[in-house]
Amino acid sequence: MTQSKKHAKPMKKKIDLTTGSILKKLLIVAIPTLLTSLAQMAYNLTDMFWVARVDRVGFVPTEAVAAIGTAGFLPWFGIGMIMIVKVGVSVYTSQAAGRNDKEAVNRIATNGLLAMLLLATIYVIYGRYFNHHFVGLFKIDNQTVVAMSQNYLRIVTTFGFFLFALNLFNGIYDGLGKTINTFYVMGTGLLVNMLLDPLFILGFGWGVEGAAYATVIAQGVALSLYGFVYFSKRRPAVINFKKYLNVQSMKDIVFLGFPVGLQSMAMTSFSIVVGIIVASYGEIAMSVSRLGSQIEALSWMVAAGFQVALSAFVGQNYGANQIERIKAGYETSLRLLVPYGLAINALLYFFAEPIFAIFISETETLAAGVLYLRIISVSQIFMILEMMTAGAFNGLGKTVIPSTISFVGNALRIPFALMAVSISGIWWTISLSSVFKGTVMVILFVIIFYMFRLKRTKALVLEN
Repeated sequence: MTQSKKHAKPMKKKIDLTTGSILKKLLIVAIPTLLTSLAQMAYNLTDMFWVARVDRVGFVPTEAVAAIGTAGFLPWFGIGMIMIVKVGVSVYTSQAAGRNDKEAVNRIATNGLLAMLLLATIYVIYGRYFNHHFVGLFKIDNQTVVAMSQNYLRIVTTFGFFLFALNLFNGIYDGLGKTINTFYVMGTGLLVNMLLDPLFILGFGWGVEGAAYATVIAQGVALSLYGFVYFSKRRPAVINFKKYLNVQSMKDIVFLGFPVGLQSMAMTSFSIVVGIIVASYGEIAMSVSRLGSQIEALSWMVAAGFQVALSAFVGQNYGANQIERIKAGYETSLRLLVPYGLAINALLYFFAEPIFAIFISETETLAAGVLYLRIISVSQIFMILEMMTAGAFNGLGKTVIPSTISFVGNALRIPFALMAVSISGIWWTISLSSVFKGTVMVILFVIIFYMFRLKRTKALVLEN
């Protein structure tokens, strides 16, 4: 994206990450994102909690959990499509904020929104009219699970524009460092979702469909809050298609975010293949995988907070040519997250049974869940390091590197899962691939950062 001249007057509608205490500024951005992730985790676990009790309204809990676990892969794939635009919007916004370039932020927001709506159209059409094709990929014999999955997808994808538009606005605020605004909006939506879940799932007796309706209504509420902000004087950017529409800007946004989005969609595709293999082991295996992945949120919700924080922090300081500050910010994040990751490793291993028993107490499923958590516990610190370092790479605009590492690591899951002779072998494959990704990501960042730092500093001197 073409760089505009640096504005002398600082932008008011941003958190300035180029000055002041590094730890304080990282936490200002990371904590709201962490809280948003915590709210998301609370919603996901609440959703599973109520879905696992649908026997009260005549459904089989294992079937319901398996249905949502199967259907959930498509919205996950949609997140990959979203990342194509969101990452580009967030990174370019942060770099523009570092230069105090308000017009660039307006241009990014306008073209990012249009690109997001175009992708949303594809998602909505496929999910609304071809959900039977998607669910059919899993070759599920239980027709009740198939029907539940299709109905769930038909509902959540029909209103897919809500999900895509929400993430566009989240990306703008993330780039400006104002993640607290994202937390207020998303937190409100998640609270609405949590309140509607028991009413729709059990109160109205809608089961899995109730969970879907609660989700889209909550997304609609959150989007309406953003609508209110963007029609007020407190808007962080001006969206004006007549003034700011620019095909090249849209291409730049998509080009920067494409490696991340492609990697995310590839990861989902690989996970779908692994999910198909897991499904061959029965509904218990599918249910355990679904619930276990939600419990892992103890790791990724913190990692996601620092991923966003480092992306914004690195982006703004990159735009302001504060190279040494980028290094200090990364090292500060390491000092915080390594001890946390080790603590989560221990928690999931030694307390696997009481944690999983919160959701399902049936003996066979509980035993499988305990095994899952103990195997996956090994990889938690590496998952955190992977996500954190990917955020730093993204802030530098080097999205291809972390995306490639993640792509390779996730692709390796398929052949090893096919060679596994038990469900525990598949779970070990998932865990060890995270160990590989986290290790390689950190090593490459440490090596490449110093080479890149020298080159970038010299280039900026020549430009000035």
